[in-house]
Amino acid sequence: MGLLDSLNLFSLIGFGDASGLELMFAASALIGGILFVLYFFLLMIGGIATDVFDGLFGIDVDMGADASFKALTFQGIMAFLMFFGLGGLWVLKGDGGETMAIFAGGIAGSASMYGTGKLFQLFVDLQQDGTTELSEAIGSKGTTYLRISEGGLGQVTVEVNGAQRTYNARSEDGAGIGTGDFIEVVDVIGEVLVVKRA
Repeated sequence: MGLLDSLNLFSLIGFGDASGLELMFAASALIGGILFVLYFFLLMIGGIATDVFDGLFGIDVDMGADASFKALTFQGIMAFLMFFGLGGLWVLKGDGGETMAIFAGGIAGSASMYGTGKLFQLFVDLQQDGTTELSEAIGSKGTTYLRISEGGLGQVTVEVNGAQRTYNARSEDGAGIGTGDFIEVVDVIGEVLVVKRA
């Protein structure tokens, strides 16, 4: 127990004799840094950070790519704490004065929170949905994949949004269209394309 009593985390990082504002900056940087490393470690071992932080702190940590950035996310708060502390310490150690240190720490923290948000927003923008509205197929040309019988259904292959897709289809005039014939999509009814010979 004597070893734990003498253990001082601030002494380990060179701030054993810190006091006042310097101690606040060091604590902020230390807390933000530890949370960042812990979060990153948990994220790397299978994404359990969501469950751990949600259960321990009651914080909604949405790590999915569909989460849009909000200023007060867990990642944003971690970044703010870490850079607020580091920026403030840097100015304070450079004899910039306490007011300037708080100002610099606030700017560094806010910039890192904003940067974190933009980074997550970039991840969201990079993700593609992959779904296509059938109405986007109107005007597309393709071929009949499975024969469209008279008054019945078949299947056609058309290019929509740069990808070849196969859809159920019926002919506009009710006439049959043979396999391999060229077609053009003229309308959509429910989940079925209405096509005519091209």
